[in-house]
Amino acid sequence: MNSISYLKKIQRFERGATEDGCLYVVTDPKDIPAAKGLGAAFVYYSDITKKDAKESSYLDGVKYVLECEGGFDPEEFDDGFFENVYRRLKHIPLDIMETERCLLRETWIPDLDSFYEIYSDTSVTKYMEDLMERSEEEKYTENYRDLIYEMYGHGIWTVILKETGEIIGRAGLDERAGYDRPELGFLIGPKWQRQGLAEEVCRGILDWASENDIDEVMSITDPENTASVNLLKKLGFTKSEAFDDKRDIWIK
Repeated sequence: MNSISYLKKIQRFERGATEDGCLYVVTDPKDIPAAKGLGAAFVYYSDITKKDAKESSYLDGVKYVLECEGGFDPEEFDDGFFENVYRRLKHIPLDIMETERCLLRETWIPDLDSFYEIYSDTSVTKYMEDLMERSEEEKYTENYRDLIYEMYGHGIWTVILKETGEIIGRAGLDERAGYDRPELGFLIGPKWQRQGLAEEVCRGILDWASENDIDEVMSITDPENTASVNLLKKLGFTKSEAFDDKRDIWIK
């Protein structure tokens, strides 16, 4: 995936000034308070062959603890691991996947302007809830990052048209309380509809789900929303049961 790299280097933490683009590796637990105080993006490296009896007393609030044997070697980890760690620590959205024409990444607050523009079309809110007031939507977006993306590794993502860089909608796999399978949700703004983009994006999401050991996916839609019903059928979903008095559950 051709995406921006926000992480420029990895280096051991030394007390002093920190710089953007650097992920620091703390190897002495006594340096953790200093790293926190400087607002450094850091991971703590714990050498299991040299355990410090007081180590655990310093680890409260440390997001990433890497347990390794011997000296720290970043080559032990996948190429994208530290990039994603850095983004998590800096609250930068993670890139999820590409389709032929689209990029899907996590949503962050700067996306909201585009969402409000898309949702201003009344056809969008005919079958789905409108956005909340700006302050509430910003808080929801931050909470969603912490409680859904970080906990489950998936969620509803932002859809970007690669050719222009425009945000054209939202799609992904959401968690719904009381159900043991994620829910496929999708919205392509009216300006970009009737180009096969929703099908392309949804097929990409279903492939991603399969690659990440998600065996079954559901989707919930109003039977009068014929465009969504037809797309679900095309994607291989089967109507399962009523969700409420207006919507049905579809399963794949």
